[in-house]
Amino acid sequence: MPLRAALRKMGPRAKIAKPLLRGVVFDLDGTLTVQNLDFKVMHERCGVPAGQDLLQAVAGMNGADRHRAEEIIEEMEAEGRRTLQLATGVIELGKFLQWWSLPTAIVTRNTQETVQSLHDQLWCPHSLPKFWPAVGREFVPPKPHPAALEMIAWQWDVSLGPELLMVGDSPSNDIAFGKAAGVSTVLVDPEGQHRQGQSTMGADFVVDSLAELPRILWQQFRIEGPCVVKKLPPIPANAACHAAAQGDVSALTAMDFKDLAASDETGNTPLIWAADSGNLGAVELLLSAGVDDTAKGFLGNSALSRACRRGDESILRLLLARSTKVIDLPNDKLQTPLHFAAFYQHLRVVQLLLDVGASTTAVDCKGRTPAEACDAETAVGSGREIQGMILQARRAGQILPTQRRA
Repeated sequence: MPLRAALRKMGPRAKIAKPLLRGVVFDLDGTLTVQNLDFKVMHERCGVPAGQDLLQAVAGMNGADRHRAEEIIEEMEAEGRRTLQLATGVIELGKFLQWWSLPTAIVTRNTQETVQSLHDQLWCPHSLPKFWPAVGREFVPPKPHPAALEMIAWQWDVSLGPELLMVGDSPSNDIAFGKAAGVSTVLVDPEGQHRQGQSTMGADFVVDSLAELPRILWQQFRIEGPCVVKKLPPIPANAACHAAAQGDVSALTAMDFKDLAASDETGNTPLIWAADSGNLGAVELLLSAGVDDTAKGFLGNSALSRACRRGDESILRLLLARSTKVIDLPNDKLQTPLHFAAFYQHLRVVQLLLDVGASTTAVDCKGRTPAEACDAETAVGSGREIQGMILQARRAGQILPTQRRA
């Protein structure tokens, strides 16, 4: 029984155990990628009336007409592959699912060639695992028949039910597909057209973009995966790290580069200790010596993360002047520097990070973006203003889809 149906059956006051999320299946066009195919034009060029299933109509044509229509579709899809773009929040969602070791699959009415382009051009370069299985229109019968989901569940060795999730932008193809298989469903509806028309087909969840999905998964499902063990705060464990933490520039000046660059048993380098302790002079010396500013230390935190946690603008400016390539470097819990600045409500640090292009859609292991790390409902001081700044920056940089699938 899908999640929403189970909740309705038990009533508004009833509590239901969260289903254990076992995998996520995605549509491709308009869901993982920005819609870049004009299906209205494709229908017109193929001579298929709007509203009819294009692939079924082409399959029923005679030889010459079918060949011509297939060439038109291939021509337009080839151009679509050339201009393929990921939708907002997709990489961050992929990293979230990867962190929790959740399997992902694709079911699309596009071709295997397009899926391969997605993997090669946009997905694997981010060190993300390929979607598997990746089911194209070569699979018969196509969605919304549930056969493809049945096959995926068999491949993953799981049962169909609310523990699997189907995500797509088409109520008639994707949500109906998920409903037919009895899995939970998410409708991606960035322009609100399906909600306004009351045509969501009973999707369990409706989102404006996939940037919202990690938080929904964390709140509405149980997720089992790597456990981040809480550890006691570290203390400096070698002479250079101790000097950096104390701000002892004289002691650091007398040391060899090897000592200045080495991490201690906690994983922290002298630069991380200096940033964590707010010692500007030590940070200046270490950067001028050429130490690695991208190093990760205790719990995977960088010097930039520690400066943002402290809200130290001076050290932050020094580190950003050296390089911005660590601006979105996550720690072991997927928290970025902007997560820290927002959570601890350092308004000016948040603004500095946004000014140099920090990601507003990065998600931590609990599915929180930086805006959600700063809870405006319970925040005090600058919390509400910070959340507004981050959301405004996200809207300004968001890629909007062009057309919806016909």
